[in-house]
Amino acid sequence: MVKLLFIFLIGFVSLYAKSSVGACIPIGKVVVLKKSIMSLDLSKDQKAKLLKYEERLKDKLNDVRDSANSKNEKLSNLFDKDKFLKDKFRKITIRENIVVTKIISEYFENMYKVLDKEQKVKLLKRFKRIERKQKHK
Repeated sequence: MVKLLFIFLIGFVSLYAKSSVGACIPIGKVVVLKKSIMSLDLSKDQKAKLLKYEERLKDKLNDVRDSANSKNEKLSNLFDKDKFLKDKFRKITIRENIVVTKIISEYFENMYKVLDKEQKVKLLKRFKRIERKQKHK
C-alpha cells in the first residue's frame, strides 16, 4: 500500500510539477492534442501510425511506472522524526518528470510528423480557436 501511494505521488507530481528543466504538459493538454488530431481527415495509414505511437507511449509510461516500482523507494525514507524531507522528494519527482517529459515530447513529435501540411495548418487553427475560447472563460 505504501509503495502504491508513493508511486501515485510520483506519477501525479511528474505530470504537473515544474522542475529546473521546465514543466511537463498537463495530461489534459495531451488529451486535447489527441482529440484534435484524431478529428482531422486522416487516412487509414495515418490512423494506424497514430495508434502505434499511442501504444508505444503507453508502453513507455508503464515502463517508467514499473521502474519506479522496482526501485523500492519507501515512503518512510521521505520523513525523519521532525519533518518531511522535501528536497529528497523533489529530486525523485524531478528525475521522474524528466523521463515522462521526454516520452510525451517524443509522442507529440511523432504524431505531428504523421500529418501533411494541410492537416498541420488545420490543427494549428484549431488550437488557436481552443485558446481563444479558454481566454474568454
